[in-house]
Amino acid sequence: MLKALVLLTASCLAQAETSSTPAVEEKLPFVTSLHWENDVLAKSDRLYTNGVRIEHFGEYDGCRALARTLGLPGGVQHRYLCGGSLAQNMYTPSRIVPLPDEAVFPDPNDRPYGGWLHGGFLFQHVFAGREPKDSSRLTLQATVGVTGPASGAAQTQRWLHRTINSLVGHTAARIPVGWEKQLPTEPAFHFSALREQPFLWSPVVDVTWSAGAMLGTVFVNASVGGTVRVGWLARPYGLAPIMPSVVRELESQRAPGEASAERVALRDERAWEAYLYARGQVRVVARNLFLDGTLFRPSISVRKAPIVGDSEFGAAFRTGGFQFGLGMVFRSQEMADPPNPLLSGHRFTQLQLSYLH
Repeated sequence: MLKALVLLTASCLAQAETSSTPAVEEKLPFVTSLHWENDVLAKSDRLYTNGVRIEHFGEYDGCRALARTLGLPGGVQHRYLCGGSLAQNMYTPSRIVPLPDEAVFPDPNDRPYGGWLHGGFLFQHVFAGREPKDSSRLTLQATVGVTGPASGAAQTQRWLHRTINSLVGHTAARIPVGWEKQLPTEPAFHFSALREQPFLWSPVVDVTWSAGAMLGTVFVNASVGGTVRVGWLARPYGLAPIMPSVVRELESQRAPGEASAERVALRDERAWEAYLYARGQVRVVARNLFLDGTLFRPSISVRKAPIVGDSEFGAAFRTGGFQFGLGMVFRSQEMADPPNPLLSGHRFTQLQLSYLH
């Protein structure tokens, strides 16, 4: 009898110790990415010609602390990520070398040369819905940087074109002429917000809508868009690794006897994905520094188109800790009065490499 009492007491103490130890919340992986956009592969060396961005973000403890300070909702389904980025973008006229008989170059009625070096802070709220279509993502970014010669865009483009020529042939990329007349140096900043949510989701096809806005000295616009993916799909927004623990936590919070009409059985989450995608976006543009000119100093400016559209087609693959994406972007004409009326728009390739850790 005494032996049984001792065993029962030890069992109760062990159970109490286990129940008093809080479970460690499983977090989303950190993401480090390289984004490269360039028009050389698209054989369209003009307008928005190159962009490089290095980005890192993750579910740091400080992100949730910031969310609490801002009064945002808590709980296992609400995930908060933050991080930073460093990027350089460059813009050129419709032609980067003059015609043989051209007396004035660059054309003052064409898009001016412009460079932009900038860094940013990212804050993201991801809602892990029980069903994939109930998930959502809100991304906020604050960006500060500098335009003009201080951005280093002229040196970067010349170096890049010389490197391409040395690798694949001396006529592959033309050496640009006219960077001396680029937009002047001045500080630049803007804030952006983007909301995304699936409209339809299945393991083989999904449709996501998005809406966003930008406000600052660089861009002022509002946008709406959508993305269709077809292939072998995991949960949106990288939520697959944490969903089993999220569902278990939600089920553990149910009161005894509570109806579980929303109950979702634990299921194997696909840890990899491979798909084709098509994406479209329409922007209503109130300001574009690289067409309107700098805000604080006099500069060249051209009249912009009030509405600009992007369409993108590509493929992406993710397995283990790596993700790869390659796409082609077609952008409508951003100038209201292009020097060449036959120049309907622009295209460039987009490459993304990500490491999830």
